[in-house]
Amino acid sequence: MNFSKYQGIAVWQGIREMPWNRPFKMRVCLYIADGLLIDTGPSSLGYQSKEFFLHNPIEQIILTHIHEDHSGMAAWLQKRLDVPLYLHEASLAAAGTGAELPPYRVEIWGERPAFSALPIPEQISTGRYHFQVIDTPGHYVHHKAFLEREQGWLFSGDLLVNLRPRSVFAEEDANDMINSLQKLDRLDFKTIFCAHTGIFQDGRSLLRQKLDYLLELRNKVLSLRGRGWDDHQIDRHIFPEEDKVGLLTNGDFSSYYLINTL
Repeated sequence: MNFSKYQGIAVWQGIREMPWNRPFKMRVCLYIADGLLIDTGPSSLGYQSKEFFLHNPIEQIILTHIHEDHSGMAAWLQKRLDVPLYLHEASLAAAGTGAELPPYRVEIWGERPAFSALPIPEQISTGRYHFQVIDTPGHYVHHKAFLEREQGWLFSGDLLVNLRPRSVFAEEDANDMINSLQKLDRLDFKTIFCAHTGIFQDGRSLLRQKLDYLLELRNKVLSLRGRGWDDHQIDRHIFPEEDKVGLLTNGDFSSYYLINTL
């Protein structure tokens, strides 16, 4: 079995090789806290995650956001479990239709079939825990994080992942990411549960590392803009190495979007 327990939380981890960028791999981490499943993982790893779902009671499902690596198994679970499934209210309509994804994302994560969801309330409670729901745009405009104050837990979705990003999706906004990280930095928590890199007891220091990196990067960008440089020039100056990921994703993932949104 590829799942374990952490302080009473059921934890599953799957690994997906990037077919267009071998041998690079990414982990996917799912968590069930007292019957609350946080994200469903992608359909491409469904043959592994189904065992996790079937071995752990699930009474509620909550999604940090609608990206297919977080919601790809939502439809499968909905067909088998009569439990509420919560999602950012602005993503409810999109959830009701199958996602139209670039081929490289389908190859990695699989399709994201349509499912129905309820809007996430301001707080989600189980028998033992109470999770504050926090708007945290940046990686995606309709992204949520979940804070359990008494336990000092923060379920951060895709906010942490890479502490020093050099490429982001076209739909990401680095300034929004900075604002979200600053918001979380003012909250009281210790342990971060990341959707891709796992559990970190020193979560606050890692969050601060990413925040400091982005703030420093923004200062560099603003300084160069003040000298009359455009964002393409700034991108080539700060990230002069070849953007292989950008090429492999037909420009969907690029260092330019990081620079342009700072």
